[in-house]
Amino acid sequence: MRTEEDFMGKVQVPDQAYYGSFTARAAGNFKLSGMKVHPELIRALTLVKKCAAKANAELGRLDQKTADAIAKAADEVMAGGLDKEFVLDAFQAGAGTPLHMNVNEVIANRAEELLGGSKGEYKLVHPNNHVNMAQSSNNEVPSAIKIATLRLADRTIKEAGLLQKALESKAREYKGVMKIGRTHLQDAVPMTYGQLFGAYARAIEKDREGISRSMELIREIGVGGTAVGSAITAHPDFSKKAVAYLNKESSLDLHTARDGFELTQNMNDLLSVSSALRAYAVTLNRIANDLRLLASGPKAGIAEIILPEVEPGSSIMPGKVNPSIPEAVNMVCFQVMGNDYAVLLATQSGQLELNFATPLIAHNLFQSAELLANCSSMFREHCVDGLKVDKEKTKENFELSFGYATALNPYLGYKEVSLLVKEAYQKKVGLKELILQKGIMAKDDLEKVIASATGPSLIDDRIKKKIRAI
Repeated sequence: MRTEEDFMGKVQVPDQAYYGSFTARAAGNFKLSGMKVHPELIRALTLVKKCAAKANAELGRLDQKTADAIAKAADEVMAGGLDKEFVLDAFQAGAGTPLHMNVNEVIANRAEELLGGSKGEYKLVHPNNHVNMAQSSNNEVPSAIKIATLRLADRTIKEAGLLQKALESKAREYKGVMKIGRTHLQDAVPMTYGQLFGAYARAIEKDREGISRSMELIREIGVGGTAVGSAITAHPDFSKKAVAYLNKESSLDLHTARDGFELTQNMNDLLSVSSALRAYAVTLNRIANDLRLLASGPKAGIAEIILPEVEPGSSIMPGKVNPSIPEAVNMVCFQVMGNDYAVLLATQSGQLELNFATPLIAHNLFQSAELLANCSSMFREHCVDGLKVDKEKTKENFELSFGYATALNPYLGYKEVSLLVKEAYQKKVGLKELILQKGIMAKDDLEKVIASATGPSLIDDRIKKKIRAI
């Protein structure tokens, strides 16, 4: 062990550790979840440190030799060479100050070594004076959260796009398969499976657009705003220079804060991303629910969809297969919805010049983005790509229903069709069969009207004249 000292007193730190006294204290205090800080957040915050050092050197605040050592140490951290030095729980003190100092200390100690010093001395590179120059947890941590979110949610958007394309493929494959539409879980009017899958694809497309729009909001970052957004201790050009370096390193098209005070207080931009992810979860959950219903059976349910068999469904019932993938999708979506509520509570907890709950925002936001990316991939690969429509069962259900009755309204009238439907129910015969039995319409004409029932169509006056003649 080595002894380090801060204004609170002496602290024992493992001799080989690159972290220091602040991290050691925090590691002892916060043993809450067993979950570590997300590595993408560590990489993002380290990138901020590298770019801050470069900006401070360019502005003459930090000597070039020290800045170069900080940048090299930061590169080692981002490459994963010092992962074991980040020991803190995801749930920690407000504003992410422990995480921030963990990064400052690791970079400082490694840079100290690179310049010929020893860990824990901080004679050549100090975590506060040099690595943290012109910075504060209150702005650097939210900035890093935004950078990490942009990276993580980008994969979410890409995976959602692949799922959208898979559904569009199913829409083309089954565009001619007529099914009964269902509203209130009751038979409604005809549609096709192509229309159903096309609607799912369009819903996902809109959610992708929503996530992308929300991500534009978080490209504005508060680097250099320091404690409350006033940029106290920072060079007037620091923020502009640091963001320029960040864009060069990341290609994320980041922007400096229009109002540093607002960006320090207000985490609504991150809430917007979380809400957009929740909206996508709502869509996925609804699609998964529909597939479970449409696949129900296989002998005593709707059974129009055949889902890929991925595993046995029961420990006691032989041969049973469950809709395991859609069920997993449901659970992921429930978690994302819960995460969004946690982000909402954390966002509204900001008081006066600071939101202290940024670690909670980060944890839930990152989990949602990753869960949805993984879930989209799983849903596509193990369910949507391999699902089939049972055309015979779909046709059987369609013909047993009276959903196409609505298409007859322009020819027979609402009241007359209602009476025919009621009679067909009572006699337990198909509506088409009853109409033909009564000689109300010719078979070819009836088939033509039914075939036109999946969208807008012109009224065929020839058929109307024949009905009047009958």
